Amino acid sequence: MILPEGKASSSKLSLSTLATQLTPDSQDDEGSSLVVGSPLPPPPRYLKKRPRTQVTYTFTPQTNPANSMIMAPPNYLEEYPSYYISVNMNCFTPFSYITTIRRDGWSGEVIADFEMALPGLRKTSTVCLHGNECAIDEIVEASPRMFRAGSYLWKSKGDIGPSTVNLYWEEATASSSSILSCFLGKEKMVTNALAKFLPSTILRRPGRPADATRLEIKPEGQDYLDEIVVSLLIIERMRTSPSTINLKDLPVSVFKEIF
Repeated sequence: MILPEGKASSSKLSLSTLATQLTPDSQDDEGSSLVVGSPLPPPPRYLKKRPRTQVTYTFTPQTNPANSMIMAPPNYLEEYPSYYISVNMNCFTPFSYITTIRRDGWSGEVIADFEMALPGLRKTSTVCLHGNECAIDEIVEASPRMFRAGSYLWKSKGDIGPSTVNLYWEEATASSSSILSCFLGKEKMVTNALAKFLPSTILRRPGRPADATRLEIKPEGQDYLDEIVVSLLIIERMRTSPSTINLKDLPVSVFKEIF
């Protein structure tokens, strides 16, 4: 089922079939009440009609409020959701920061928040999506590679966790600024691509428009937009943060100088 780059699948398996047939990882967890093969709950939908073409969202940094950005579709797509993303310090743990994602405004619905703890702190990294919280280690499986592109799996937890779908993210190159591609399911297939994240890579120059960080969402990706956005933000934080291998042996007292 896994295909080489650029080749089409001979097996016509639809995205809707994939979403139904994927069995959540929670079936492997002890104490799970899910029945093997039972259909997953339908994803939340924000559009009355699925678009026929790809939609490109743009991340725009904000100064008010500080430490924030807005992920928005083109202006002419007014009915499409926008995401308002802010980062604030944890007052109890000043070395740790909480990212909050709201929909359609700074006072809009809070769809998720996550906190990435630093090595050496007695705190677990967590993510809360639609009011359901779990440890990030339980829902994101990272497979970094030394000289090749890494991959990340946002794992379904069924009715015992925030996620009801498996999303597979893969880097285009080993560079920290490389493109990330998102697929529905635990495998990379040409037929189940959902989204592509394109970080800004062009340096700013006078008289030239700044290169914006973008997220391309395919029509099928609109069904999983919340989880695509939240998983992307967590994974990009992992990719661009200092390596835990280099930090794990450092005393907490030096973290302030680093961060």
